[in-house]
Amino acid sequence: MWMLGALLTFLVAYLVFLTLAAQRAPVRTPKGVGDSLHQFAFLIPAHNEERLLPTLLLSLGALDYPTSRYSVHVVADNCTDRTAETAKDMKAIIHERFDATQIGKGYALQWLLDRLLLSQVPFDAAIILDADSVVSANFLLVMNEKLNCGGRVVQAYYPALNPEHTWAVGIRAAALAAIHYLRPQGRTAIGASAGLKGNGMLFHRTILQRHRWSASVTEDIEYTWH
Repeated sequence: MWMLGALLTFLVAYLVFLTLAAQRAPVRTPKGVGDSLHQFAFLIPAHNEERLLPTLLLSLGALDYPTSRYSVHVVADNCTDRTAETAKDMKAIIHERFDATQIGKGYALQWLLDRLLLSQVPFDAAIILDADSVVSANFLLVMNEKLNCGGRVVQAYYPALNPEHTWAVGIRAAALAAIHYLRPQGRTAIGASAGLKGNGMLFHRTILQRHRWSASVTEDIEYTWH
């Protein structure tokens, strides 16, 4: 019981420490060196996402960033619905993939990244988004400043949509705020890794060339270790 109590005390103390450290973390991205407008590539793995994908693509089309400086790539992975047609109608670049043995988001992203790097598609950094996401209008402006500040791997903060909708969504939003914002802010303040969360991840091209994407179920955790 003494050992269990010591372990729990350590875990609680660690979380309290991160909470206090988070108060010292910057809440706004500082101005970077220079005024470069980087080229971005959005990578969206989608399996039968014809209903949710249009909302994401509409938000990407409304970004406060020159449209010539970013592209949207959707990998329609083993789809049996109109995901590919829906994305094509909304001007996204479609990559259709069919594989009965290598199934899942990790394999889809690995295949797409290999394809883009091999074909020399121009981009300075790639951003991975889930198909059911919505991005803020200033998303690329902030990511661009992160690159200008020297960042090479960046994890965006993503909460739950409409937390006031139901009590269950509200609880989930609070949990995501602690895991995806408070703790990473604390780790950033002490110079540690914020950790990758699977969605809203930015990688400079040199990172993707150095470390091939993992196809496992926990690809974001493995890539954090790399």
